[in-house]
Amino acid sequence: MFPPRPVRIVVACSLAGCSGGNGANGGFNSSSGAGDTSGTNSSGGDGGGSGGGSVDGAAGGSSGSSTGTAASGSGGALDAGHDSGSSARSGPSDAGGSDGAASATCPAAPSGSPSNAVLAWQLVNQTRVAAGSGCMNLVTALDDSAQAYCSYEATNSGSATCDPEAHTEVMGCSGFTGADVQTREVAAGYPQALAYTEVATTFGNDPTDAVPSWINTVFHRIPLLDPWTVDMGYGGATGCDAIDIGRGTSTVPTSAVVVYPYDGQTDVPPSFSGLEGPTPPAPDGGYPSSYPINIYAQGLSVTQHVLTKDGDSTPIDCLWLDQNSSDLQSGLQGYFYDTAFMYGPPFEANTTYHVQIIGTYTGGTLNEEWSFTTGSGAPVN
Repeated sequence: MFPPRPVRIVVACSLAGCSGGNGANGGFNSSSGAGDTSGTNSSGGDGGGSGGGSVDGAAGGSSGSSTGTAASGSGGALDAGHDSGSSARSGPSDAGGSDGAASATCPAAPSGSPSNAVLAWQLVNQTRVAAGSGCMNLVTALDDSAQAYCSYEATNSGSATCDPEAHTEVMGCSGFTGADVQTREVAAGYPQALAYTEVATTFGNDPTDAVPSWINTVFHRIPLLDPWTVDMGYGGATGCDAIDIGRGTSTVPTSAVVVYPYDGQTDVPPSFSGLEGPTPPAPDGGYPSSYPINIYAQGLSVTQHVLTKDGDSTPIDCLWLDQNSSDLQSGLQGYFYDTAFMYGPPFEANTTYHVQIIGTYTGGTLNEEWSFTTGSGAPVN
């Protein structure tokens, strides 16, 4: 059973952008332009409540189809991460490359899983294990629903009738399996109470590009690294990559704290272009901004957040986004339940930055301190 907390509203749209909608089509469902947030969404209620929009998750009392495992380093394969307070992070110094040692800590992929689905799962889990979010499970039903959506997109690409909005399908069009992601997940055999959301891009059946691009954003990162969201499936086709996400049953304690970039991470991109749908609020200097920093903690309430760079104790001015942020457009606050983000001017290349976040959360007093080091390169996304 899920913890008795509201279900976050998570956008299901491409990196290109989204436009407003509501009801069965969800709140943000278009792949053109920067998008707006005129659509409406309602988050799921506590316990067994369900969301009103199609991109809202549905909390409920049924158990997941598989069980995730918390990340842990062993035998020197994963370096122990800095542990400040109750958080525990372990993993390699960066999240690049293939699955490596990270996949050894995770449940096996189902036999016969598509190779690109396994690759996407490995890439997601490498980052999750390194950050301390635990493993996602590759679930066959979610592979099927994600693949059905990308097959539909490829078949109906360019049709204003059959492909009017991202993440929606139109009954009567070729390959239709469900108007919204939750319907498609359930049609593929995933438990209705756990069906959640979808992230997608237009790379075209290429997890090695798609997965890092999702993690490098704000809104798309939220469900992929959320410690308490643990089921996924991948599908791809021409012009489409999609990960369908289900809540599942997490073994990560509700008192855990996870941050990203994680403590000791290296080669962190110095900047973020802001190209995501919906577009995250820009800091005072506009985009490109620094790479987004975020924290996951249940019941999070922050009183102080400080970012400094090595050798300079002067706080760097940052935009802070949480569920109470006035910077967020109406309807977007629900994304930030149990998470918060901060970002400001672009980071300097090859520089170490220090973060401190103070407040309270389910586990009690929060005083999280960690550091990471940037690499060099162009803005991500």
